[in-house]
Parts: sequence; C-alpha cells; structure tokens
Amino acid sequence: MKNLPHRIIHGDALEVLKTFKSESIDMIFTDPPYNENYKYRNSGYKDYREDYYEYLEAVLTECKRILKNTGSIYLKHSSRQIQQILPLMSKIFIFRNLIIWINNSQAHPAANYDSYYEPIYFCTKTDTYIFNKRAELRKEPPNYWSGEGKKFIGLLSNCWYDIKKECAGCLSPEGETQGNEKQHPCSMPIRLPQRAIRISSNRGGVVLDPFMGSGTTALACKIEERNYIGIEKEEAYIELAARRLHNEAGLL
Repeated sequence: MKNLPHRIIHGDALEVLKTFKSESIDMIFTDPPYNENYKYRNSGYKDYREDYYEYLEAVLTECKRILKNTGSIYLKHSSRQIQQILPLMSKIFIFRNLIIWINNSQAHPAANYDSYYEPIYFCTKTDTYIFNKRAELRKEPPNYWSGEGKKFIGLLSNCWYDIKKECAGCLSPEGETQGNEKQHPCSMPIRLPQRAIRISSNRGGVVLDPFMGSGTTALACKIEERNYIGIEKEEAYIELAARRLHNEAGLL
C-alpha cells in the first residue's frame, strides 16, 4: 500500500500494517485495548483474546519495520501489566523511558493500593531519533524548590501530572456523549498524543495510530500540522473519529 497522509483505514491492525512500506512512518502513538475483558460501548467488540501478547508482539514488530530509523513509538497501557509490556517493548525497540501519566482510577482493589497512573512506554528504533526537547515546556509549579539556586527551566520530565483524565460527560475535546456516557469508553485526553507529537516528530511528518479508537491521535496530528494514519476495526468508532476530525479541529 502507498502510505498517503490523512488516512483512516478500516481493518485489523496487524493485517493492515503488513501492507505498509518499510521505513515510511515518522512516529507512532497508540493506546491499544488492554485485554481486560471489557465490553466496548456502541460496538460489538469485547476486549479479550487468548493470544493477546503474541498478537501485540506481532503488531509491534510490524510497527518497528515501518518506522523510519529516526522514528519513535509511544504506547500507553495499563499499570497492571507492566511486567508483561515492558519486556515486550524492550525486546522489539530500544527502551528510552517510562512516562508516568498521573490520573485517577475508579478501581479500588481490596488488598492493594489504588492505581493513580498509567504508563506510557517511550521507545525508539535506533539511537538516532527526533527529539525536540524544548518543543513544549512545563509551567513552574507553585511549590518549586530551586535547590542550590538553580533557575527553573521547564523541561518536561517523565511524570506527566498536568494532563487531566477525560471523564464521562465531557463534551470536548474527547468527542460526543450520550447522557453521561461517552460514545467511546476509553477516550484519552488529546494533550497526551499532542505533547508526544511535538517532542518526537516534525511538522509535515507522518504519525500512525494502529488502534485509533475515537481518533484522538489523528485530531492531535491535525492540530499540530502532522499527517495522520489511523487504523480501526470497529466501523462505529471510525464514524465517530471522522465526525470529530470534521467538527473539532477548528475549535481547539
């Protein structure tokens, strides 16, 4: 397949990726299903498959093939599966950092701490990769301690505490709602891919999300002047993403 910019492709991620040219993608940002037996709203998809980690490894192997040598991948996943995902990412890519996104969880396990973060795995294909370190700076916190008199610079750390989680009932920028429920149950805030895209790609580059969902990564690309390719197997979410890209890009 010729990789044209601004494309939403209906199909299974693995099968579609096999049709892509090698070294044709500048960056990947994705939030795949977590395989935690969750029924997705407004579609027939249930988040469970017995061969999940084998399938994910195959997808990520294709992702490495199609990434340019200067490319990076950001994969957001569940904190409950770090022991599986970290070795998998390190097996395929060069591991760079584990970004901790601070959010809140509705799960309250009886014999464990509540989880208030989700990990984002930042990896690269080679040791020479795009990293625009000052493309986004953080604001100085009110309780900043200057240590030995060092001036606050604002460089991003691997703890993203300043991006709020999207909750059910939020109208924008995470898409449409039905009553107090979003049409896609696992929407992520647009600022997550937006920040990564600014840091790890350049204007005009091609960014891929092989598990596009409601189109958040694509919308971030449109705002940040990158070309997007999204893959999604559920037609209802493709339609939702198309509406968001039409309605919201000019509002943010």
